[in-house]
Amino acid sequence: MTDEMVPKDRSKIPLKNIWYFAIIVLGILILGDLNRRMSDARQLENDLVVLQTEVAGLEASNLTLQVQLTQAVSDAMVAEWAHGDARMVRPGEHLIIPLPAPGASPASSAIATPTIPAPKAWDVWRALLFGR
Repeated sequence: MTDEMVPKDRSKIPLKNIWYFAIIVLGILILGDLNRRMSDARQLENDLVVLQTEVAGLEASNLTLQVQLTQAVSDAMVAEWAHGDARMVRPGEHLIIPLPAPGASPASSAIATPTIPAPKAWDVWRALLFGR
């Protein structure tokens, strides 16, 4: 028999094909990693814009609060608070607090709020089961 007649073993995969397969798999892994990194970069850029907007708002709030703090500790504001809310008097003034007339009933400022009755157990179950 000659070499041409002997069947070749087809179960062996050439080494060249294995290298091609390995290169393709490695390329797919690299492209997947690159895609993930690009997605992360886009998400970070979006987060940056959101955080910059939030920081700008907080800086504006901080500035407003600093102005209010400066005004609150000023002598004019302290004197206004003491004279108005704290009922302190300046030298030469007399504090007058109006009192209700004897026998007069004080005006009630309480407003009756309607109470909502608690739902019954079967109403709760019906709402959970049937959505109503």
